[in-house]
Amino acid sequence: MKLQRSTGILLGVAIALAAAVALFETQKDTTESSDTLYSFAETDVSAFTIEQDDSTLAFEKADDIWQMTEPETAAADPSTIAFLLNIVTTSAIQDTITASPDELDTYGLDTPNATVQLTVDDADYTLTVGDEDFSGSSLYVMTIDSDTDIVPSEVHIIANEFTNGIDRPLDDWILDDSENAEDESTNDENGNPNSEITEDENTNDDSED
Repeated sequence: MKLQRSTGILLGVAIALAAAVALFETQKDTTESSDTLYSFAETDVSAFTIEQDDSTLAFEKADDIWQMTEPETAAADPSTIAFLLNIVTTSAIQDTITASPDELDTYGLDTPNATVQLTVDDADYTLTVGDEDFSGSSLYVMTIDSDTDIVPSEVHIIANEFTNGIDRPLDDWILDDSENAEDESTNDENGNPNSEITEDENTNDDSED
């Protein structure tokens, strides 16, 4: 009888420990997932550049309207920009690794695949993008501070959707205003139907009659 009671007590203790460990791990995962690369929001960014290989894309925002300034001057596609900046500002840090400058090549960060420079108010922030992890689902990145090349660096692991935000053809970054141009061609400066087109249509109708 005493043996059964002891077994029951031990079983209860084991269950309690397992529950405590599960609760701890859940809280730990929640805490880690709440950490992001930056504390500012997507809408706080007023300019940014993306450098990859020998190419540079540059954008500036004025009155909440984005403009491409490099490699050409053009109206920028706001949805493409919002997609990238949302990833930069909201992606959860999955893990952080402390690495010395000599170890950065392990993560592809000694010569980054891409560098993103962000301007918020009067401050500049640099994000370097390294290699994918072994699974291909995550990416090694690093936020650069002024002393990064002197002190050990923090290498962050984030979801690999960041690659989809920067690896785009040039046309994706430029606003396609063909629809607006078509609308403007059929309307006058006040937004009313173009009288010349209306007259031409009426002429064609009369000739058919």
